[in-house]
Amino acid sequence: MLDVHFISWPEAKDLVIRHAPVLQQEVVPVEQAGGRILGEDVHSPVDMPPFDNSAMDGYVIRWSDPLPGAWTIVGEIPAGTMPSRTVGPGEAMRIFTGAPIPPGADTVIQQEWVARTGDRISLEKGTVLAGAHVRGRATQIARGGLAMTAGELLSPGAIGFLANLGIPEVSVYRRPVVDILVTGSELVKPGQPLGPGQIYESNSHTLVAALVDQGIQPRSVQHVTDDVDAFRHQFQEAIQGSDMVIITGGISVGDHDIVRQLMEEGGVQTHFYKVRQRPGKPLFFGQVGSTLVFALPGNPASVTSCYYQYVYPALRRMQGFRSTFLKKVHLPLREGFVKKEGLTFFLKAVADETGVLPLSGQLSYIMSSFARANAVIMLEEHRASYEPGEVVEVHLLDHGRA
Repeated sequence: MLDVHFISWPEAKDLVIRHAPVLQQEVVPVEQAGGRILGEDVHSPVDMPPFDNSAMDGYVIRWSDPLPGAWTIVGEIPAGTMPSRTVGPGEAMRIFTGAPIPPGADTVIQQEWVARTGDRISLEKGTVLAGAHVRGRATQIARGGLAMTAGELLSPGAIGFLANLGIPEVSVYRRPVVDILVTGSELVKPGQPLGPGQIYESNSHTLVAALVDQGIQPRSVQHVTDDVDAFRHQFQEAIQGSDMVIITGGISVGDHDIVRQLMEEGGVQTHFYKVRQRPGKPLFFGQVGSTLVFALPGNPASVTSCYYQYVYPALRRMQGFRSTFLKKVHLPLREGFVKKEGLTFFLKAVADETGVLPLSGQLSYIMSSFARANAVIMLEEHRASYEPGEVVEVHLLDHGRA
């Protein structure tokens, strides 16, 4: 039976995208723009290459001279200098990679193909083609040409291309300002001794690492005890100037789960509360002013799962990405799985091009399986069982491989 008080996973993710705003643009130095989304079309301010130049070390000649033949060397052109004269019939100039092609010349013979005696060279091997090893002016892009289009990702190659055109800065979508509040009086910072009833706090570490994967450094990370006044104070501080506040813990229905109560008191508009999913059913998404608020369950695997399904796409949309959700593929299950009907399940998994394997340790407090996972299997709400070999939807986690 479906719980009509909860919303479905498709409804929840649609609400996230609907309410996540695309942030304004800012101008940054091109060397700091890697991984960002370009906000405006970029046109080349120059011809590139700006002049005809040699693609290798060798000798530049007039191809119209009889071939094979011999030539008299009349000069040398290192890269970064301009030719001192033209090249006439029967003449050649020593030239180096990147150096300008002199007037009158049009072809470069690589140095390995010639024999040199004094100021004379002769062709020893190979067939010289007209225009060989010459990079023509504007053959990459002409001045005024469209170099990159708004909405494109500024990859390392894109940064190099823009720098190659002499572009010093670009307009990109702003990175979100994110604050993290971790609740729980039982939580202890790693490295400290555990007291009775205490556990190590890991959620902030997971979230910070996930944000850094997206190029975002959180503005603040705060641990708050299960105290109403303390949380109220920290929350009010966090929403000042923040684009997103991520809260973990305290969002369920226990006597010490204070977050939901304070969301209502603090004037946070609720977009949804509770999703028909496992893990992470008691998930809150709302907004106060222009600040998005995600209150995630406290269990570590629930936090991680909810981050990738909801927080991750919201942050990508805010930064101008066209594709917001985790990359989706369809793969055969290596093992069958039985689940509760009426809930969408997200299973930690290992995937490759041949299939996907659900890992052991799917409970919401277990992080050892997430440590190994490179994917999440989505099992549909209305289904109760899956057979080995059945093709399922798989979300690939957005982090590097070992």
